[in-house]
Amino acid sequence: MHIKNITMLTAGILASCTVATKVHGQTSDPALNALIKKGILTEQEAKAALAEQEEKAKKAKSSDSDVRVFWKDGLNFESADKKFKGKLGGRIDIDTGVFSESDEVRSIPSIGDIPAAVELRRARLSLEGEYAFPAPAFYKLEVDFGAAARDAADAKFALKDVYLGLRKVPVVGTIQAGHFKEPIGLELLNSSRYLTFIERATPIEALAPERNTGLMLANTAFDERLTWAVGTFTEVGDSASGTLDSDFRVDGRVSGLPWYDPEAKGSRYLHLGVSGSYMKPQNEMAQYRSRPEAHLAPRFVDTGLFAADKAYLFGGEAALVYGPFSVQGEYLQTWVDTPAADTASLQGYYVFGSWFLTGEHRAYRRSDGTFDRLRPNKNFSFTGGGLGAWEVAARYSHLDLDDSGIQGGKLDDITGGLNWYLNPNLKLQFNYIYSMLDRTVSGSNHDGHAHIFLTRLHIDF
Repeated sequence: MHIKNITMLTAGILASCTVATKVHGQTSDPALNALIKKGILTEQEAKAALAEQEEKAKKAKSSDSDVRVFWKDGLNFESADKKFKGKLGGRIDIDTGVFSESDEVRSIPSIGDIPAAVELRRARLSLEGEYAFPAPAFYKLEVDFGAAARDAADAKFALKDVYLGLRKVPVVGTIQAGHFKEPIGLELLNSSRYLTFIERATPIEALAPERNTGLMLANTAFDERLTWAVGTFTEVGDSASGTLDSDFRVDGRVSGLPWYDPEAKGSRYLHLGVSGSYMKPQNEMAQYRSRPEAHLAPRFVDTGLFAADKAYLFGGEAALVYGPFSVQGEYLQTWVDTPAADTASLQGYYVFGSWFLTGEHRAYRRSDGTFDRLRPNKNFSFTGGGLGAWEVAARYSHLDLDDSGIQGGKLDDITGGLNWYLNPNLKLQFNYIYSMLDRTVSGSNHDGHAHIFLTRLHIDF
């Protein structure tokens, strides 16, 4: 009987402790637990009150001044209200080149014997983003600390894209002002991050303007099947400053997608475009010149400076992408009015084809009619089995800078390329160029050729 009473007493004590624990341990807040114990609040009411307290504390901790930082092809940040967004990016291009030229080419004084070399082609940092006050706006600041230096001693600071703009402006669409690329052509407007070959085609360097300071209006239509841009600029190069009295350009470009397969997820389309420019040259002098699609090489063709009252430029462009296959080409012609002779006509063109062996396709930016970042189906990995993306390409280009007394020379280039995209931000490129030169220098004709081997390590974020 004694043992039975002890057992019942022990069970009662344990039961009381269990109930007490259940009652007093309902929440993490001791004050709420005390109210539950006194019967003022039920367990459900106490938990609801605690959840409300935690939500208020969370909102008090967060404010519109908080910034979220995350990684997406670069270091991105945005305010809590998403009215201010930014991205810190950059790119590095390291190139090597080996050259073998014929005696006819080597004997031109401005060319000579081209040595094998390596250069830091680009070393850029950029800050770009959007802000929502007082209207949808955007900005970009990009500087190049390498500026195509072959060694650190040659490195120089150069401005690239430096601009501000407004979006959703009635009728106009976008207004952009600052230092940026003029709206001419396809290959020029494509970012160097997304080029199929190591360098742009020979006619692009010679005839198409690049970055200058100015004002541009741009917009899209028909569900971004049509893009247009028009602007006025002063020629300043990388200095971002210049005079307007006798040095300005007026440019325009229209591009579109006459065929776009909506079921192909952006892998089948036809791009067409035209562009034009009127230029009043600086100091009424003009010059057209170009390298053989290798920045490490000297300029093979060069008109030298000559008197020019004004110049007109026309460009036509086309690109067809059909899954992993693509074809692209452009034609450029410029007419230069000179006081000493008739109007000189200088022209050039290129065409190339590419094929992704691993099945990817060239991505397209419908907002401005250019190409975008290539993303491999499977990034390269030593453990995961991915090969990255592999692309082979071939290009032919022609440039003629001889006309009406101007003797800049003719240059034809045949380029073969192999690209290995290890992931969206890392790429290895290999180019072989067979360059054919026909140029008269000081009354002597030089008809020769050169073999060029190039490699590039490209990293961008």
